Amino acid sequence: MPLKKKEYPRQNIKKGALGGMEEGQITVFAGLFFTLFFAVVLSGYLQMEMIRSSSGYLEDALAASGLAAALIDVREYGSSHVLRIRDAEESYEQYCACLKANLGLDENWECKNKRLISGRVTLENYTIYNVTEDQVEYCRLDGGGQEWHSGSLGQVYAPNGQVVERTGTYGEISYPFLGLWGLTMQARKGKLVDIVGEN
Repeated sequence: MPLKKKEYPRQNIKKGALGGMEEGQITVFAGLFFTLFFAVVLSGYLQMEMIRSSSGYLEDALAASGLAAALIDVREYGSSHVLRIRDAEESYEQYCACLKANLGLDENWECKNKRLISGRVTLENYTIYNVTEDQVEYCRLDGGGQEWHSGSLGQVYAPNGQVVERTGTYGEISYPFLGLWGLTMQARKGKLVDIVGEN
């Protein structure tokens, strides 16, 4: 008895079919995913560069203002070679005036350049440090009064975490920063400036 070969009808299977998606659809989907991923990474990088640029500009302005406000008692330095800031109130007023000029602020403490600072700048902290041998005297000013303290050299820290080793000034500001897509963030920046005399 001869055996007949049983034939089954062929099924029409497309090449590259995967989970109901065609090969062209997968390519488009992958390309779209990588484009979106690249756009997110690029926007994050641009945001970081904007913050870095603003931070560098503000750090320079804070350092210049701190140096201008370090009004040294020249008589004491001439006789004892000890650097001391002579008048806390005068130093505070000088710092405020220089900060406004260095950042280009108007009478309301707002910057004309909205890309760097998008609103009102607030001086959060201004402190002077007078170092003599192993003692540190420091005074925090806020425009309404003075608060004097003292401590041992190596034990006094500025608000940004730096150890105070020499006579100097510390200023810290807060300001709104306009990021990408109109997002506004509140930022803070502080700078400790040391004054060094000749040995």
